[in-house]
Amino acid sequence: MATPGDEEPKKKRFFFDPFMDLLVRISKQITPEELSDIKILCSFIPKGDIIRMITAAELFHKLYEMEKINETDTSLLEQLLCKVDRQDLVENYLKGNKGYQQNQQSTTSHIQDPQTSIQEIGRASCRERV
Repeated sequence: MATPGDEEPKKKRFFFDPFMDLLVRISKQITPEELSDIKILCSFIPKGDIIRMITAAELFHKLYEMEKINETDTSLLEQLLCKVDRQDLVENYLKGNKGYQQNQQSTTSHIQDPQTSIQEIGRASCRERV
């Protein structure tokens, strides 16, 4: 018979932040040349910090720490991706994000034609954010 002191310790469960997971998945799609271009666009990050960043994940994490992006506001990230012609990443990864959907409502509210394709809406939103 087991005594209270003989119980197995409970294993700690670790949960990953879904937003951080999203940032990692996006960062894996960024080429070194695109990362270099994005770093140039982030002039608000101290030069010493930006030079030390060698991955897009590090850059995105810094943007998160600086409260430039978060789960409900990915507009800066969308703008950066559009500037380096990666609208595909906005469409594939950020479109389902709640913050993206809120931004889309204001961005696409002027479109009158119900036949407008999703791709055209995505391109329009990137052009408007640029």
